Amino acid sequence: MFKKIFLTILLAYMPVALSADTNITKSPFANDPVFQDFQRLQADMNKMFEEFNKQFFSDMQIPKMPLDIDSGFSMSVKTDVVDKGDYYEIKADLPGVEKSAIKVNVKDNILSIEAKTQKSEEDKKGDKIIKQERFVGSFYRAMSLPSDANPDKMTTEYKNGVLTIKIPKKK
Repeated sequence: MFKKIFLTILLAYMPVALSADTNITKSPFANDPVFQDFQRLQADMNKMFEEFNKQFFSDMQIPKMPLDIDSGFSMSVKTDVVDKGDYYEIKADLPGVEKSAIKVNVKDNILSIEAKTQKSEEDKKGDKIIKQERFVGSFYRAMSLPSDANPDKMTTEYKNGVLTIKIPKKK
């Protein structure tokens, strides 16, 4: 019995499935109230997310890349931000960067991390590079600090390609 019902439904909708026009609004389901309910639900969800984004992210400061950063290839710094109770700890991966090439600044409660890597001195002119996977260029990351962060007492440490920034909380 189930097989017969399934085959009947399959054969009834076969021309729709084989049709070259795949516009869903022209499907036999376009006038189906359940289908229309799903379309309204999708439209409502889209509006809800748009309103959420406007309400919660409209006043967020989006830092711009500084103009003086190298115009070559740039990569965003991968970071972890952890609330350690008395302070915030930010760990940033900066592989292959010399300590002297790292700049950490705070301006208007926005923390920025800039770093540059250069080609190795081992590369000689005339060498034919077969494959190069190591990143050469600049890194940049900026983020708003929490209102209770005290960047004046910030400390930094760079070890094994990882920059650790500790920012105490205001008391």
